[in-house]
Amino acid sequence: MAEVPEVETLARDLCALVVGRRLSGARAPLPEAVRFPEPAAFGALVAGRRVEDANRRAKWLLCDLEGGVTLAMHMMLHGTLRLLPTGAPTDAQTMVVFGLDGGEELHLRDRKGFARVAAGPAAEVAARLRLDALGPELLDPAFDAAGLAARLVGRRGVLKTTLVDQKTLAGLGNRDADESLWEARIDPRRKAGSLTLDEIARLLAGARAVVEEGIALRGTMTDLRGVRGGARQDRKIYGHAGEPCPRCGTLIARTFLGQLITHYCPGCQV
Repeated sequence: MAEVPEVETLARDLCALVVGRRLSGARAPLPEAVRFPEPAAFGALVAGRRVEDANRRAKWLLCDLEGGVTLAMHMMLHGTLRLLPTGAPTDAQTMVVFGLDGGEELHLRDRKGFARVAAGPAAEVAARLRLDALGPELLDPAFDAAGLAARLVGRRGVLKTTLVDQKTLAGLGNRDADESLWEARIDPRRKAGSLTLDEIARLLAGARAVVEEGIALRGTMTDLRGVRGGARQDRKIYGHAGEPCPRCGTLIARTFLGQLITHYCPGCQV
């Protein structure tokens, strides 16, 4: 599952292995993977441009190309990137192939076919992808409990679905939200505006610990070289429905909040 630890791992790998190199072009074996411009224009736009930087905004991978062009990639649930020799075979999972100098290619792959790319002038990409509408980054050191409290105050929606809304807080996905709420001992079914400042501080600390641990272990998916990260998809409670809570022993519950599979402990999350 491509959440922030997995996307951050790819961003760091791009910085180490791709930044400073020049793209020779791009082709889309699955044309619908290109959001904009249309696939032929997309390939022509990125061709010949050096990759100057790579970073992340929420779950978007953003590559700054020379000439003020931004290349944006979203892995959705199962997408990933692989750095392969030029001419490496493609299959039904290969969505976009970027040529690179130095005899290698960057393959965007997704077994479900949902990953997407886009490119254009930086301001246009930000506007069309509504990047400015995203909430503060979870890992931004300037973002504190008071900032999160201000974004939750008066919110009547369910806490779990509010937290994974990237307009509220950028950087927390479904799996890591469950783990964060467990760390903070907070019931995901509560109203988002019902938390005390102490609970919000616990939640923010727990969320950062969960995401930072995932990043340190290089996520759960494969990196640019095809090496799988050391983080587990099923951590403390996610994916452990019906098993004893590692903290209090109560059986972990599984439910749906909105359309999100949610795991929590009825015994110690209140």
